[in-house]
Amino acid sequence: MTKFATSTAVAALLIGAIGPAAAQQRVVLQWQTPNLTEAQYEPIWKQTIAAFEAANPNIKIEPILVARRDHWTKFVAAAQARQAPCIVAVDLTTAAAEGYLRPIDDLWDKEPAAFRNAWSDDMLKAARWKGKLYGLPNWGGVYAEIYNRELVVKAGLDPKNPPKNWAEYLQWAKALTGTDHWATSVLGGKTDTTTRVLLTWIYGNGGEPFNADMTESRFAKDPKSLEAIKFYLGLFSDHKVASPAPTTTNYLEQTVLFSQGKIATMRNAYWSVAKVIGDNPQIEGKMFAAPLPAQIPNAPTLATVTAHSISESCRHPEEAWRFIKFDMDKKWAVARAVKANWMPLRRDLADEPEIKADPMLSEFVRIGTNARSYPLPHPAWADIAANDIVDAVQRALLEPARTEQIFQDLDVRLSRKLKDQ
Repeated sequence: MTKFATSTAVAALLIGAIGPAAAQQRVVLQWQTPNLTEAQYEPIWKQTIAAFEAANPNIKIEPILVARRDHWTKFVAAAQARQAPCIVAVDLTTAAAEGYLRPIDDLWDKEPAAFRNAWSDDMLKAARWKGKLYGLPNWGGVYAEIYNRELVVKAGLDPKNPPKNWAEYLQWAKALTGTDHWATSVLGGKTDTTTRVLLTWIYGNGGEPFNADMTESRFAKDPKSLEAIKFYLGLFSDHKVASPAPTTTNYLEQTVLFSQGKIATMRNAYWSVAKVIGDNPQIEGKMFAAPLPAQIPNAPTLATVTAHSISESCRHPEEAWRFIKFDMDKKWAVARAVKANWMPLRRDLADEPEIKADPMLSEFVRIGTNARSYPLPHPAWADIAANDIVDAVQRALLEPARTEQIFQDLDVRLSRKLKDQ
């Protein structure tokens, strides 16, 4: 054997020895969402990672456990240092506007129609910014009307025939209100839950509080929106069928009142069912859900959206997308719904046996097939939803005669803020 041939053979042996090792080198993908620290979700995400890594031995998923209060700050710091986790669930529009996320249209467009059709266009709107897709909706909160069956029957009402419009709802509300209990709560507390619920009333009346490109506020300018605002707030100020102190009532106070039997109905997301059972185990099995009473046919509800995105820092977007698709599979969506009370945002799960076996869950999934996404797509939305709109609601509750003027002022202020972005 010549010297050249010997060298070639040695090199081949070395390549043969190194090649398999290189092929086995694992890509490590960090995954950060604020929900990984929640106890009810932990068993599911651990199972998801284990199953994914077994099917993809060259990819390791590294969960990043961050307290909810630190989640955004930690992500922004990492993104600005171009060290953000590959897979994240964050304030999508703000993160996209700041350049922290990677558009995923190239990955999405390669998927078969059967996969892409599992999400409605409206759900995908929440994951778009300036026409580009920055995430895939994973789970959220579908809003429905939740009733205490015992209180409904006690008031002489029929749980099988819940109110379908506002006149019927008001009729029920009066029957469900007494000297120390009320039909419902009007929310005016200082969080964006106040805004979410307000939007459900507006959508149920065919109102549009913003123009199509989110450059103009129309809460007072749009007659349908203003009519809905007045009717909803009037449940407290005019009709006296809502619990006291609405300006400080929010999710926590509302669910406590419901669990104590102080209010007979609450407009809330599916996760509130677990909350009130935790507050009062005796109420389990005594609730039912129904579509929101509305003034237009086929009125949409509202669904909060949590989406999986790929950070701009990610050096392995194809592998990250593979995990996102895996986590979006029906199997895990159903597991999250059944075991962690997380509402799936796919619209093709209503006939899954585990969903159909739970009447309350099944009703929420059915209602969620016709939902508008939240948050609304604007970088200033978090501030608008948690502050500007809530301030207007609180002022209108304190000065109901000035409701129209208060929301006219809000329109001026918000339109200026929306155009400044």
